[in-house]
Amino acid sequence: MPLADCERLVEGFLKQPVNAVSSLAFVLVGVLVPLVVRHRGGRHPMPGDLYGLVLVLVGAGSVAFHGPGGVIADWLHDASITALLLLILAFELGHRAGWSTRQIAAAWAVVAGGLMLVEWVWPRAGDSLNSPLAFFAVSSAVWPQLRPGRRPTGLPKEGVHRARVLGAAIVALGALVMLLSRTGGPLCDPATVVQGHSIWHVLAAVGIGLYAVSVTEIDRPVKVSL
Repeated sequence: MPLADCERLVEGFLKQPVNAVSSLAFVLVGVLVPLVVRHRGGRHPMPGDLYGLVLVLVGAGSVAFHGPGGVIADWLHDASITALLLLILAFELGHRAGWSTRQIAAAWAVVAGGLMLVEWVWPRAGDSLNSPLAFFAVSSAVWPQLRPGRRPTGLPKEGVHRARVLGAAIVALGALVMLLSRTGGPLCDPATVVQGHSIWHVLAAVGIGLYAVSVTEIDRPVKVSL
């Protein structure tokens, strides 16, 4: 059970009801991202679909983790986060390497599927994998400037950069609240209905959703031969 997430454990289906219900923010954003992408006429709807799917899985895993718990819930919680972090890395690195959206999606599916299987066999692997993956994913997403010759055409270069930085800033704010609200932390109150970990859920979902929509505005980079 999530003993480090401050909220008091109670009897019933949802062991941490506030944290469990707030996890639905990922599900809501996961549903909205593909809809927003299509409404905006995104040049590449597939990334929006993939982000939407993975965000729904993250939400389901978090509800299960903070709710009934158990082996499957623990695996889905960690494995879905691994899949999300790898998706961010796949599109960032893939776009810069000149890969098509389908190539990026295929590579992500193979790597994510393999690591999710590893986490099923060795449950503790998720904790070891997700911390470094989070660092590299966030670093790649807020890279200050796309390399010359790889300007996205769906939005001005500055617009894509601002969307990514804003999304990362929202996630970072949520992460700060989460860290300060952990069990024993200065903002931890096990009985309050406003849990710091639940605020993290909402801010992380919104920030990642904003970033995911911006990804769909990037065309496949074109390599210029001299």
